Amino acid sequence: MNKRNVILCIDDEVIVLDSLKEQLQNEYKNYMIEVAESGEEAMEIINELIEDKIEVPVVIADFIMPGMKGDKLLEKIHNLIPGTKNILLTGQANVEGVSNAVNKANLYRFIAKPWEKDDLILTVKEALRSYNQEKTILKQNVELKELNTDLEKKVELRTRELKELNATKDKFFSIIAHDLKNPFNTLLGFSELLATNINSYKKTKIEEFINIIFQTSKNTFLLLENLLEWARSQTGILELTPSIVDIYELVDENIDLVYNNATNKKLELINNIPKDAKVFADPNMIHTVIRNLLTNAIKYTKAGGKIEISSKIQNSYIAITVSDSGIGIKPENLKKLFLIDENFTTKGTADETGTGLGLILCKEFVQKNGGEICVKSIYGEGSEFTIKLRTKKLKSNP
Repeated sequence: MNKRNVILCIDDEVIVLDSLKEQLQNEYKNYMIEVAESGEEAMEIINELIEDKIEVPVVIADFIMPGMKGDKLLEKIHNLIPGTKNILLTGQANVEGVSNAVNKANLYRFIAKPWEKDDLILTVKEALRSYNQEKTILKQNVELKELNTDLEKKVELRTRELKELNATKDKFFSIIAHDLKNPFNTLLGFSELLATNINSYKKTKIEEFINIIFQTSKNTFLLLENLLEWARSQTGILELTPSIVDIYELVDENIDLVYNNATNKKLELINNIPKDAKVFADPNMIHTVIRNLLTNAIKYTKAGGKIEISSKIQNSYIAITVSDSGIGIKPENLKKLFLIDENFTTKGTADETGTGLGLILCKEFVQKNGGEICVKSIYGEGSEFTIKLRTKKLKSNP
């Protein structure tokens, strides 16, 4: 069937249909004029047109026909295609029939037989204009609704971004004001005791003070390093420079960095990464991630416990897991771990303090490398932090 829009005429008299078709076809050459001799035949045509996605802007129907009357037919058509302009054409319509068509079929106009050609042409012209106008308005309303929805989404996204920025700012100032200030109080306090009273202390006490100063300095340096890396990532200064990274060696390097902390708590560190395990990622970022995961595992594992680093191939990714036999995490706190606005931290098994920044940094760095990070934990039994990284360079990567 031709894909032009259709004007449908229904009448049980063939002569009437021929006349309608001739007059309309001569005037509206851009439209297909279809005819039906009964309401039943008209409904078959309507269903075919709907199936073929052809529009029917105007329907002209006789009122008195065998079987289905015109008002009932127009009602059915209106229920299927409510935008269509329905015209009732007859010389025998009663008030009830017209009223029924007006109320239930949104009747556009009633034309009496015999009709004037000019009146018919003008009525159809106005009906087509009204149909196209309503269609345009409907389209504009849909576009406006989509625009509003898009705008709402943008506002929601911007609001969320601003909330995260405020949380980032609050976190930054909190770390500077509290977590970075407190260690310096410890350093200043114990170094002042040694500077002013060193001769009054026994060697064992001096060694204890020096060890406190050393551990505090080391932890503060780690915090400062995380803080600077995080600040660089937030300002966009930190650039992603991916390459092939030997995970076994990277894990070994980080074990060396945290070895003293682990030894002090009598923890067993096990590197079960295969020696040929490699990923495509930024080595400095992944170094920071592994260091933070190991530091956290040490912090939350009791003396005599075990920390194991293992890996598993998953399609084009390697899943690297840092598992510990530590204190675990309560289920309600798991979802807070990687959120900047939650400010969730807990003390370690030896009263070590933290900021929660390390895990936030881990998530950001892993995601920058096209990977994922997740955690499983049983409270009182231990935790598993897993990062998934690509094993090879993607074609889109530089």
